[in-house]
Amino acid sequence: MQKGFIFNYNRCVSCSACSAACLLENGWNIQPRKIFTYNIEAIPSLVLHNLSLACNHCETALCLDGCPTSAYRRDEITGAVVMDEDRCIGCKYCQWNCPYDAPKFDPRRRIIGKCNLCYSGLKEGLLPACTSACPTGALSYGELAENHKQNIFPWFPEKNLNPAIEVAGRNNSSPLRIIPGRVVKQEVAILADRDLIFKGEWSLVGFSFLSAISVSTIISSLIKGVFPNKFIFLSTIFFAATISLFHLGKPLRYWRSANNLRSSPLSREITLFILYSIISFISVIFHIPGFLVAAAIIGLVLLLLIDSVYIFSDKRKFMMIHSGQTFISGLLMVSFFSGIIIPFVFIAVIKSILLLKSLIVNKLTEGFPGLRFLRIALLIIAGASLISGISYPDPVIFLLFIIGELFDRIIFYYDFSPLHISNEINMQINKERYETKRG
Repeated sequence: MQKGFIFNYNRCVSCSACSAACLLENGWNIQPRKIFTYNIEAIPSLVLHNLSLACNHCETALCLDGCPTSAYRRDEITGAVVMDEDRCIGCKYCQWNCPYDAPKFDPRRRIIGKCNLCYSGLKEGLLPACTSACPTGALSYGELAENHKQNIFPWFPEKNLNPAIEVAGRNNSSPLRIIPGRVVKQEVAILADRDLIFKGEWSLVGFSFLSAISVSTIISSLIKGVFPNKFIFLSTIFFAATISLFHLGKPLRYWRSANNLRSSPLSREITLFILYSIISFISVIFHIPGFLVAAAIIGLVLLLLIDSVYIFSDKRKFMMIHSGQTFISGLLMVSFFSGIIIPFVFIAVIKSILLLKSLIVNKLTEGFPGLRFLRIALLIIAGASLISGISYPDPVIFLLFIIGELFDRIIFYYDFSPLHISNEINMQINKERYETKRG
């Protein structure tokens, strides 16, 4: 019988005693458990629910599977998903992959922390601190009902992971309220939104973009039967590798990234980038044709693996084929650098269609529509110049083409939105608002 947290939303008063107990028990600098409030604005026509949530210690734990350093493990006795802080490199990939906002980045220690189910005490017969502290009995720990997944809120994300949580309560019952009301302002859940991507992931934009340029340079050189310029090519790889380290909380632990090749897309990406860098370095420095061919093949696989890192986190069909993916961009760059017109036009048409589709997905007024139209315009300019025969030798056209591809990569990161409970709450609220107005 699976054990886990049992939460009754009719009893929760959002007092945050569970969260405080968690902090005191473990001495966290972060807040592993927090209260998510559905209908935080208390719209009269919609039901108001609180949900105390930490790590659900899922049967299929994406944080564990995706971690490149194997910092996560499952305790065999309690089933808790536990993290080894000495292995964590602070890449935040587990934050992308967890739909429940369980892993938290500690800016002071530069690593991830999360609920460990108080597993040491659990082995001795004690209960998790959060459940012991709940004054109303809203949160407890024990054996879950066989149908525990059926009663979870409709906005609760990714039930197929089999999270170890059971939600109880009646929809026609109002939750308990503290009278005269809370003095402390309700905490608004932190969204995994696009602003965070722009502020914190600029290094990944640079790494993936420079990697695409590097691979396309190798392949186009192979097509032309020449070797790339040593200084420019090696500088591109060096800057790509250096920029990627700025994303890590613990850059000096980067060597641990190859510890989970079996299940982590990020681990495979990093490992193949290192292999690609070594092979391409040898080919360019010593002018070995066989190594140049090997570097081109490994480079194409690398671009696919870079894309797989994001598809693993954001599984929407919209992101499966995106104009800003490194593989598609790499093929376009190869066509442009090699001066091959037909493949360029074909890929450019596909990119334009995908960009126009992204405008529709973002409702034409959201998601930097101006940047998307500008990117299409730059694509047309590059295509026209290539057909006229003045593209690659002309530095202005070359610069405009590269800027356009950079815009495409930025758009990709803007559209990238992993499944997250806060976003699911917002979507469900908007849906109910719309249905209420129609009714």
